[in-house]
Amino acid sequence: MANQQPKFHHQIGRSACALVIGLAALGGASHVFAAGKADNSTYKQEVAACNNGSSNQDRATCLREAGAAKYEAGRGNLTDPGQAQLKENAMKRCEGLPQINRVDCEKRMNGGGVADGNARDGGIYRETVTIVPGTPTSSQ
Repeated sequence: MANQQPKFHHQIGRSACALVIGLAALGGASHVFAAGKADNSTYKQEVAACNNGSSNQDRATCLREAGAAKYEAGRGNLTDPGQAQLKENAMKRCEGLPQINRVDCEKRMNGGGVADGNARDGGIYRETVTIVPGTPTSSQ
């Protein structure tokens, strides 16, 4: 009988520990429950895309990104940037280019030229054609 008492206390200790860990995990995940039905609907759609392979990412990365987006949306940190911010971001892509190339880049970002492709397929190819007169070569 003396051997059973420590075993019994050990089982109670293990159950209490599991209960504390479970409550801590539930408390840490409370932001997920507060995210709201709209965020949960978006999250479910993103997870479905991860699972059916239509996300253009590997499954693990996709699920991690969907969870991070849900978390940030629940905190109010995931917002729609709006057209003005998107336009500013597009123009920033041209800033690092030499001036001669920057002009064409800005034309492309403003809708000039021809665009082909999409982000899902790996990128948008934008092309402008600039005719630069050359100097004639002498034929001798």
